[in-house]
Amino acid sequence: MNFLLYWMKRLLLGFLGVMIAVPVMAESNVVKSVTAERVLWDKRPIVVHIQRDHERIIHFPDDVRYWLPDQLQRKVTVLAANGVLYIRALEPFSRTRIRVQGLQSQQVYLLDVMADESASVADELIVMMADTVINQAKDKTQQWVGQDWRVRLSRYAAQQLYAPERLLKGDSAIKRISVASQAIPLIRGGVIEAVPIASWQGGGLTVTAVRLQNKQTHSLVLQFTPASEGNSVNLNKRLRGRWLTATLQHKWLGALGKKDDTTTLYLVSAQSLVESTGFINSNVGLEEDNSDG
Repeated sequence: MNFLLYWMKRLLLGFLGVMIAVPVMAESNVVKSVTAERVLWDKRPIVVHIQRDHERIIHFPDDVRYWLPDQLQRKVTVLAANGVLYIRALEPFSRTRIRVQGLQSQQVYLLDVMADESASVADELIVMMADTVINQAKDKTQQWVGQDWRVRLSRYAAQQLYAPERLLKGDSAIKRISVASQAIPLIRGGVIEAVPIASWQGGGLTVTAVRLQNKQTHSLVLQFTPASEGNSVNLNKRLRGRWLTATLQHKWLGALGKKDDTTTLYLVSAQSLVESTGFINSNVGLEEDNSDG
């Protein structure tokens, strides 16, 4: 096993073109570069440091889903899209484990995440499998992560709406477009109000940020899988329109009137919001589906 890890590290160094010794950490095998931190997944938890109000971008070999423990639900914001996990710490917290799973490979990754005021880390962290390291070493011209406009637009929209002003970055390839900020019947059932708040175009695609507000007197959990609890809403079933990706800022909605009764849904489409939904305004006559799920 040690012999195999040795040659994996040698191959990884060859790809990076870094003529230094590989630092072996107690909890994960990490190679650092100027712009990104690269981690070879060897079944040990990956330690992820986050600075408060700073976003870390974690790349995985394929699309992923994640599970947050209850104690982190109000301390971080997490966005998962196209194999990338965007995580921002809202306040300092001690080391806490997050479970991440690849949707295609079913590979489970364990992240030991912690946040403090003084952490100084690279913005991006790239998680690699052994076969990825070998393939990348054979072709040094291949990019670690291909730029996907669906990810780029979703991330840009989230940053424009919620990132501190000092962290905002423009993108000359993305332009803001107008969108009518009025309620639309986007989600079947009538339990959630949907209001578009902003929209951008880039790479031939459109992203629209939609504010979702719980209209019920009890909390709701939004998900894209069949509802597993009585207060769950299956957006995969209830969401109207034609979308390339749909990503939530966070999945929980407090009861109506609570400070956490809203979240933001980022919808990426090949057409404008109106063309993707067929909605002209909130008075469009669409029959409501009050079924569960």
